[in-house]
Amino acid sequence: MLLITIIGVSIVSLVVAITWRLSEEEPLRIFGYDVYKFEGSGHYAIFYPMPDGTIKLLKTGKIGIFPTFVKVPRNAWLKEYANRENTLKAMPTPIVIFVNDKGLGIASLKGSKVKLKELEIPEISKITTASAHSCPKDYIPEGYRYCIPKNPERNWIRVITSKTVTEKISFLGLRIDNHVLKDIDFDMRLFLSEATYSHWTAGIDVGPVTLTTTKFGESFKGKGLKLEYTTPREVNPQSSMWSRYVNLDVKYVVTVYGVLAYDRYTGKYTEMPLILTYPLEILTTGSYKIYETPDGSQKYVESKPGSTFYTPSITREPHYLEIPGSADSERILINQGDGRGLIIDEWLNESWHLSSESSFSIPIGPAAVKALEKEGVLKKYPQVRRILNSISLTIGFHKTANQRSMLIYRLQATPREDCYALRYYQKLDVAEDYNKVKVPMFLVTVTNGKSPGFCDPRTGLCTTSTG
Repeated sequence: MLLITIIGVSIVSLVVAITWRLSEEEPLRIFGYDVYKFEGSGHYAIFYPMPDGTIKLLKTGKIGIFPTFVKVPRNAWLKEYANRENTLKAMPTPIVIFVNDKGLGIASLKGSKVKLKELEIPEISKITTASAHSCPKDYIPEGYRYCIPKNPERNWIRVITSKTVTEKISFLGLRIDNHVLKDIDFDMRLFLSEATYSHWTAGIDVGPVTLTTTKFGESFKGKGLKLEYTTPREVNPQSSMWSRYVNLDVKYVVTVYGVLAYDRYTGKYTEMPLILTYPLEILTTGSYKIYETPDGSQKYVESKPGSTFYTPSITREPHYLEIPGSADSERILINQGDGRGLIIDEWLNESWHLSSESSFSIPIGPAAVKALEKEGVLKKYPQVRRILNSISLTIGFHKTANQRSMLIYRLQATPREDCYALRYYQKLDVAEDYNKVKVPMFLVTVTNGKSPGFCDPRTGLCTTSTG
């Protein structure tokens, strides 16, 4: 009896000691195992992306009072990145997906102390679903279309597919419609370093809307990028649709999960798709200074590539799937009578937390769609295409001791007529408290809304009316 008591006291003491050392920022490791203490309730599944593009299920279980010990195969990434000196590499963090009687949730396991909070589905009071079925017993609504099990025992989530994609993507862009600007003078600068962070971005189709959320990831390690794209003199846009895009090579992972669900529209049991993206590598590194010359060509004033295979390119067509349908836009009015003036002046730098002043969003590329089409995922789960049209890659700038990351986007111009600039941003949920942050996208469109009718800046499609 005494021995049992001593063992019991020892276990409690060990748990107390471990819990006292847990941190939200740093993982605690004991004998090669990561220790996680979940604050919340429900059933969880922990996943980890592997260098070969697959996703490994590390552990499933029910959240309890004791810490969870997990073996995370980080050595696979250390070996993968060992001989890659000329890129910026971000080690993935494990992802925990959980479900309880309040709904579904996602968290990035960056530290050992993990707060589990359910996703907050936006309310749309005008949506009516008179023909929708009610949720079955022991299922709860997750948005307006699906119901999910509130207390599943097993097999409630699986990986449908996972793909690692490498392609050029437009990080920065400027488009001018209908000769609305007489002249332009822009300054686009992007500095990436070990103060740059990669973040998980998740998208889920919950009926009429796509919910997007961002979770913390890891900082990039390796060689940095210094890119300056400027106009030393005024440039006169000549074409009716004048555009420039700054494209960088990036490697990222796209994973499609299936959560056991009941479809209220069809009245059938199915899987609710959940998509996560994560930038793994910035392949374009080195130092570049590029001028936009008055005749419309680009001149590389300075070029010191980090890799001869991945250099930046300036194109007239964008390298992305589309501006996400979940992105909002704000108009900056430009009055002809004001003459030449500063239209946009935005500067991102480091902060302690992800914010609208320290982060930006990049649309994913068409290669992700092609990869999922090849797997037959889009045919079987057509709603996945809608999610892909709404999510993006998220990068943040964080304070470090001796590194610096920043982004500058300035546009000066003289208007020919009254017009406006559209600046896009993703309204994302971030961190454990799910505060809304307007994460900007630096793909600016300047237009008068006529060509000769109204043109949708997202798609480029124009109506035939002249109103």
